[in-house]
Amino acid sequence: MPAKLKLHTFALSHFSEKTRWMLDAAGVDYIEEPWVPFLHVFKALRKGGRGATTVPVLDTGAGCVQDSTRILFWLEKHRAPLALLPTDAALRAEVLAIEDRFDRVGRYVIRYAYSVVLDNPQGVVALWTIGATPMQARIVRLGFPLMLKLLRRKFKLDNPAAVATAEQQFGEALDWLAAQVKDGRQFLVGQQLSAADITAAALLAPIVCPDEHPVYSRADYRKGVVALHNRWSAHPGAAWVRGIYRAHRQSAQNL
Repeated sequence: MPAKLKLHTFALSHFSEKTRWMLDAAGVDYIEEPWVPFLHVFKALRKGGRGATTVPVLDTGAGCVQDSTRILFWLEKHRAPLALLPTDAALRAEVLAIEDRFDRVGRYVIRYAYSVVLDNPQGVVALWTIGATPMQARIVRLGFPLMLKLLRRKFKLDNPAAVATAEQQFGEALDWLAAQVKDGRQFLVGQQLSAADITAAALLAPIVCPDEHPVYSRADYRKGVVALHNRWSAHPGAAWVRGIYRAHRQSAQNL
């Protein structure tokens, strides 16, 4: 029997949600170990081995795989058959093209969400420290003013043009989704849930705020993004995201 996998995540991360959902949908047994943002850096560098500090990181027992797409390919190789990636070459290519499209959109979603969430620093600290030890929570609270400056610089939040581009990319992603499913189809590719659906729904979820997500369903999180959520909640693309979550994601549970 293969060793139980360990998934290192951020509770707030939509890329972590993408991989968490893929593991759940594939019926893979794993343990989730959330890390605390900024305090995770050395762990991510050591385990990922790629010079990157991103999550998720999947510890397989025989090594670590960093990045949600790399983890998807690892699952395809080591947990076959993997229904999330079709065996038909054309359908597989279509799924991966959509997965890549929304991975790129996901990076804009981070900027778009933080452009309003960071207006409430105490709320961000509370969300970052879900599952943290008292000592970790104290370090984040004390260090957050510096972390805030670094975040604003990293995501170009003081650049109105960059924030406007993030908003545009999010809106265009919803428009693209709406166009794909206007004929009433449930799934983006084929007749069953695939990595395309999971990626699109998970990476747009920080603004859509589906009830089934353990963090984005929280009242304190939703309060932080209420202006963005209200702007887009009636969009048909957002309705599709909510529908996919409702039909294919388990009910939200507290982390």
